[in-house]
Amino acid sequence: MVLRRFAWPFGGQRASFCGSFTGWRECPMGLVGTEFQVVFDLPPGLYQYRFLVDGVWRCDDTKPIVRDEYGLISNEMLVTLVENNTHPAVQLEPPPIRRMNLDEGTILTTMPPEPPSRNSGMQIAVFRHRVSEILLHNTIYDVVPVSSKIAILDARLPVKQAFNIMHDEGLALVPLWDDGQGTVTGMLTASDFVLILRKLQRNIRVLGHEELEMHSVSAWKEAKLQYYGGADVAGMQRRPLVHVKDSDNLRDVALTIIQNEISSVPIFKSSTDISGIPLLNLATLPGILKCTVFFMRLCSPS
Repeated sequence: MVLRRFAWPFGGQRASFCGSFTGWRECPMGLVGTEFQVVFDLPPGLYQYRFLVDGVWRCDDTKPIVRDEYGLISNEMLVTLVENNTHPAVQLEPPPIRRMNLDEGTILTTMPPEPPSRNSGMQIAVFRHRVSEILLHNTIYDVVPVSSKIAILDARLPVKQAFNIMHDEGLALVPLWDDGQGTVTGMLTASDFVLILRKLQRNIRVLGHEELEMHSVSAWKEAKLQYYGGADVAGMQRRPLVHVKDSDNLRDVALTIIQNEISSVPIFKSSTDISGIPLLNLATLPGILKCTVFFMRLCSPS
């Protein structure tokens, strides 16, 4: 727990305080010297708060400010266990008299002025903390649409038919189902199509159009592995499909995509029930970003 002092130094006859950690219930503030003060013992976290001065809701425009979707603004504060000694949590001595009047605060129904540049570092830290909390405490299952469909191709399909389906459906990549293993074992991507076209261009006799209608996708994948794998073909064959579980948090999924340098990753069910297709959907960085923005707006103070 960390002791934090909240002060209203802009004058007034009466002042109360409320914050997200009080359930937005009003708490009276005491007059210490020339400013109203109140002290709380808080756990680490991100909080919003406001002041009620002479019956008018206000905020301190010298502190970080956030605005919700309805235009209501609040002060915001990040409490950590390691406090900066230059800004003590509790100040026993009253601060020097400040020649300010009530107009130097900001009424909550008005647009706040640009915050001072000295608060920019704090605002960045608050923003990073909020994003980190969202990525760590929400799973990739939250990104999966409630109602959606996903295309899966049988790895035994002829190459030409598979690419025709991808073209007709506008798919840049599609999971491959291996009936023998009873699971998704790979991905057919637009880059596979490009590689086939390049190979056709180099030597039409190596892989003719008739062979495209006869060779299966799995056979093409094996041929590609041998052609591009070099000496370490056996090692590449043993590499399992990169995937994530629906219980993985957004941060781990994003790192999986970035570290493996892929555009998307299959989401598998974490249930122990292995019957049926384990694939739920595909996760992408744009989808994770969209979900993060949604949760940030959802968590805005109201």
